[in-house]
Amino acid sequence: MPESTARSGYTWQLWLALYVACSMVVGLVVSLLVLRSGVGTTDVVLAGGGGFATSFALCLALPAAVRELKRQG
Repeated sequence: MPESTARSGYTWQLWLALYVACSMVVGLVVSLLVLRSGVGTTDVVLAGGGGFATSFALCLALPAAVRELKRQG
């Protein structure tokens, strides 16, 4: 494997780890906010999971959007 390809794969893994960490923080904050409202445990878990999934999807879409914007302009 060429060195540039290996370095690119390693960089992608670091970005993916950062996306997961940020999404976990978002999910935790959403869970804590919903928990403070006094709802049941199931609703807290669902809201936290939704916050995590939405944040992670946005993080994954960001590089593709930036690439497309660079290509257009």
